[in-house]
Parts: sequence; structure tokens; C-alpha cells
Amino acid sequence: MKRILIDENLPPDLVRLARPGDGLHATALGSRPTDLELWQYAREHDLVILTRDTDFFAKLLLEGPPLQVVWVRCGNQRRAELTAMMHRLWPKIAEFLERADLVELHPGDRLEAVKFS
Repeated sequence: MKRILIDENLPPDLVRLARPGDGLHATALGSRPTDLELWQYAREHDLVILTRDTDFFAKLLLEGPPLQVVWVRCGNQRRAELTAMMHRLWPKIAEFLERADLVELHPGDRLEAVKFS
């Protein structure tokens, strides 16, 4: 499984989705890094971006792989609910990332995977 970069719009405790040392929260890169900075960092370090932000989806459409994005599209949830859901679904998400560039997480635990190349 690739290492993950968690956007600042998601809780820092989601770094535990990855093996120790394989998860990084955006705040570790400084105070309020821009989407472009996160994108470039993820590309340079071969990280999967985990986000709620539509900007990363749009950028993936424009620039394409090799960067991968997990896009959480479940609306507002309590932190505990979101964290539990992510831990429950992460094995399936990781499986999708083996063959997809984008994994979308929708309400009702529905996952969609898209390959652009």
C-alpha cells in the first residue's frame, strides 16, 4: 500500500489508516499548505491524497496519473463516525488503489474506482 497524505479538511488521526510512518497529515507540511503545494508534495513523494476537496478531483482530471486521490464525498459527519467509516472501508479502498487513480467514497459506504490511463 502506498503512503497517504491527508488533506487538512480531514482529521489528523486518519494517519492511522496507514502503517506507522506511512501516513502524513497536511499540517505536518506547515501552516495551511495550499492545494498546489499538497499536490506537488504528493507527486514528488509518491503519496495518495485523501481529501474531501473537489479541487484534487479536478486537478487529477486535468493532469492525470501517476498521482492517486481518495475523495470522501459523504457530506458532513461527526469526526468519530468519519474515522470509524474510514477504518472499516480502508482495506477495500486500498484494494481499489491497486488498479485505480481515483477512489470515491459516497454515503452508504458506496465506493467507486476510476482508472484514467
